[in-house]
Amino acid sequence: MSFLKANPVARVSAPSPTPSNTSASGAKRKRPAEGATPVVYSQPADQGTGEHVYTRLTYTIDHLREKQEWLTFEEIMGFLGVRPGEPQRDQLRTLFRADSFGNRISWNSANETYRYKPKLDIRNPAQLKGYLQNQKSAQGLSIKDLKDGWATVADDIRAMEDRKEVLVKRTKDGVARTVWDNDPSLVYPMDPDFINEWHKIAIPPNPDDLRATLQNVGLHAASGPRVVNNGGPKQKKKRAPRRGGKQTNTHMAHILKDFSGMRK
Repeated sequence: MSFLKANPVARVSAPSPTPSNTSASGAKRKRPAEGATPVVYSQPADQGTGEHVYTRLTYTIDHLREKQEWLTFEEIMGFLGVRPGEPQRDQLRTLFRADSFGNRISWNSANETYRYKPKLDIRNPAQLKGYLQNQKSAQGLSIKDLKDGWATVADDIRAMEDRKEVLVKRTKDGVARTVWDNDPSLVYPMDPDFINEWHKIAIPPNPDDLRATLQNVGLHAASGPRVVNNGGPKQKKKRAPRRGGKQTNTHMAHILKDFSGMRK
């Protein structure tokens, strides 16, 4: 079994876990003196941080969303720190004017100004009323979408609600969630006598008693238990006899035998 013995010549020594002080040429390296300043080698400069054209586009959108007003191109370039003559000026101008669905910047070609483009172009109560009255459906608008371009929407919506101009759906915490149009001319004051008679009607505190009262007068309570029909299996319907279709072999009527009289 001598062929199973390891060859001492082919054995490879494992690398040492500690670095050697000897270089590849055999010369011994000198250790740095204690207290000496370590040598800092040159590193590549951090290029492009905050200076990429699309990064600056994002900064512009956030800045316009915060301002909510028209700004000139030079004002935006001053905010971004883009100096005259830099090639990114033309690139940013092209991106600001892009006619695409994802562009969130509005461009006024008359005076070369730019403004943030929200999800809904509604920025004040007058525009909200006009939008709700002109839409074809009575669908409500999300307060979250309105806040994208209308910073004071919560306070303005509350004032409109007090004037009966809108209907507002709120969460359990009282936060406005959805708003609908409302016509204050359709709101009429109720007769005090009717209000008094209405509150005189006593409602049974127990739901079972209320359900029994409705059933006694022939009404079906919406909160009543669901009735399951356990009358047995459904009966199968008898299949209607099949009517004869259009005959296409009339030219062989004198040859074929008529079996129509044998139908059940």
